Amino acid sequence: MSAQYLFVCTGNTCRSPLAEALAEARGVSAESAGVAAGPGDGAAPNADRALREARGLSLRGHTPRDVSAVDLTAAGRIVAMSPAVARRLRDDHDWAPDAMVTWAVPDPYGGSLADYRWCLEEISAALDDLLASG
Repeated sequence: MSAQYLFVCTGNTCRSPLAEALAEARGVSAESAGVAAGPGDGAAPNADRALREARGLSLRGHTPRDVSAVDLTAAGRIVAMSPAVARRLRDDHDWAPDAMVTWAVPDPYGGSLADYRWCLEEISAALDDLLASG
């Protein structure tokens, strides 16, 4: 892995795939993973729907993956989608978080389409701020 940004959430089905898709749409190299990702069917359907409706992008074909399968040292910057995810990264992995940024984006998992739309806009705004700060 040699992505400029690695976005990490809990299950790698909602927030981090949304961030990855938005970053790549802006021409930024990105990947995503989860601190507790397990085998699943892919991205949350409402995450895909919100992204398709708002940006014309899709999460179809996304396969959740656990952060333990990722070389954390290869990412230019790691973005933890919440303080709890940042703690898990620090506690569970032999890795110095010098390049980590922590956002505070609530997990919409299991929520309504409106929850996912709100989450998408929060991630988009945070991504704009991150990219502007270099």
